[in-house]
Amino acid sequence: MKRIRLVLATAVAVVMASAGVSWADGAAGQERGGVSAAAAEISIGTHNTHRGDASFEPFAGVIGWQEVESPAAIQKLRNRLGAEYNHYLGGGAPASAIPISWRAARFQKLGEGSVRTHGGEAGVTPARYVNWVRLAIRASGTQFIVVNTHFISGAWSGHPERQARWNTHYQVLHDKVAGLKQNHPGVPIFVIGDFNRARAMAMPNPIRWVPVAGVSGVPIDHMYAPSTISHTSVTREPKWGSDHHAYKMFATI
Repeated sequence: MKRIRLVLATAVAVVMASAGVSWADGAAGQERGGVSAAAAEISIGTHNTHRGDASFEPFAGVIGWQEVESPAAIQKLRNRLGAEYNHYLGGGAPASAIPISWRAARFQKLGEGSVRTHGGEAGVTPARYVNWVRLAIRASGTQFIVVNTHFISGAWSGHPERQARWNTHYQVLHDKVAGLKQNHPGVPIFVIGDFNRARAMAMPNPIRWVPVAGVSGVPIDHMYAPSTISHTSVTREPKWGSDHHAYKMFATI
C-alpha cells in the first residue's frame, strides 16, 4: 500500500511539473486551489500593462500593476480578475495607474496608502505615486506589506533632465518604505514596480533586490524582498499583450 501511494504521488508530481504547476500553486499551497491554514508561502507579481493593453492575468496571489491609466483599463482589470481579487486603486486618478490586486479568499487588507512622489508635466510625465497595502493571510493572521510604484521614463536613457524627478521619486519611495518598516516592525515588506532604470537600488535593511532567473543584469521592472526570509528568484512571465514581461516570485513568511 505504501508503495502504491508513493507511485501515485510521484505520478502526480510529474504531471504537475509537466504542466508548469508547482505544489505552491496547487492544493498544498492554496493560491490557485483553495486555502490552506498551514501554508505560509505567497506569490507576488508585477506587470506593466502598456496603458491597459495587456490581459490582466491572475498569475500571482498579490499583483502590482502599472499603466492602468484610464477608467476603461480599470474596468478591464475588474472584469478580467472578477470576484476572486480585491483591489486598491490609490484613492483615484492618477494614483489609480498603479493598483494592487490580491486574492480575496486568501488575504485580508488591514491597511492601505498612497503618496505622490512628484507632480506631472504635460508631454513629459503624469504625476507619480507610491501605493501600498498591508495584508494578512486569513488562515494564520500573518502580515506582510506590498509597495508598488512606477518611475518616470527616460531619465537614464536619453532624457537626463528627468533625473531630478526620478531621484525625488526614489527618495520618497525609500522614505515611505522606511516609515512602513518603523510603523510595522517585523512585518515583511516587498517593493515592486517599473523603475525605468536597469540598476538595483538600495532599500531599507533588510530589503534587497531579487535577481531574475535566467536573465543577465537588472531589468527595469524590479522586485525587492527581505533577505531575512526564504524566497525564490524572480521568474520572467509572458507579456500577455504588453510591451513588458510580467515578473513573479514566491516567498515564505
